[in-house]
Amino acid sequence: MRAAIAAAMAAAHLTGVGLVAKNGVPVYAHAYGLADRTAATRNRLDTQFNLASVGKMFTGVAVAQLVQQGRIHFGDHVGRYLPQLPAPIARVTIGELLDHTSGLGDYFADPGYDRLRPGLRALADYLPLIEREHLLFAPGARFSYSNSGFILAGLVVERVSGESFAAYLQRHVWGPAGMKHTTCTGGERQGRAIGYTAAGAANTATLPPNGTSAGGCYSTARDLLRFANALVRRRLLDARLTRAVTSSHVPAPGGGYGYGFGIRGHTIWHNGGAPGVAAEVDIDQATGYTVILLENEDPTDLRQQDETIWRAIG
Repeated sequence: MRAAIAAAMAAAHLTGVGLVAKNGVPVYAHAYGLADRTAATRNRLDTQFNLASVGKMFTGVAVAQLVQQGRIHFGDHVGRYLPQLPAPIARVTIGELLDHTSGLGDYFADPGYDRLRPGLRALADYLPLIEREHLLFAPGARFSYSNSGFILAGLVVERVSGESFAAYLQRHVWGPAGMKHTTCTGGERQGRAIGYTAAGAANTATLPPNGTSAGGCYSTARDLLRFANALVRRRLLDARLTRAVTSSHVPAPGGGYGYGFGIRGHTIWHNGGAPGVAAEVDIDQATGYTVILLENEDPTDLRQQDETIWRAIG
């Protein structure tokens, strides 16, 4: 099995880290390529990578924890917690934010995003971009991937918990899961991979200052395995809320979508991609296998690479 996985990883031409675990225990883990091409620093198993939208899983868990405590409900209107929102957006429910049926779009597409990007340090800094959006359809009507919706979900966590989103994750998600190498603090740091676009340019000038509830936080493959283990072993949520976030609520590409989790058969998963960033976490609840891929290159071949590795397991 290890030999087959190693061959599949080699065939995938990864620049990053690939990890395969069975029932929570790594059976294969290896780092490939360079974390910093200028300094010729190699990727390591403990290298931090930008997760892009893989971090939406953290947001789904964070919101569900507050639901479990009875402090919010998935059916609550977001305007109850963020009253400054325009009326059409205020009527969107928290559940609709989390399963991408809100009708909101993507703040990245706003013409003012690049100008504002250097100052987007806190979730509230994104509100001017989101407040001027027009809903693309009636909330709940269909799936349409929305980064803006997940910023609002993170702001609800902040408003209800009284903590910054990153501080909440540290205390209630990453800490209980044993994730000591995960953060939303951006910037170039020792032990962190620099992302490279297909043209070979570093992506550092294109990133916002910090990660958010929509994505862009940093972690290692081992920490993500700790998260997967904590999730399936019910250490982050009880059984009812774990089912709520990891069950399909709406048809979506690849199968369905829950609350911060993609659903593909009996696999719960999420991927992420941006210039110089590619990541995917797959948790197959039927076989007990978890596959984690983290790369510091463009996500062009990520799905194909992931399928190659699953064929080797299968």
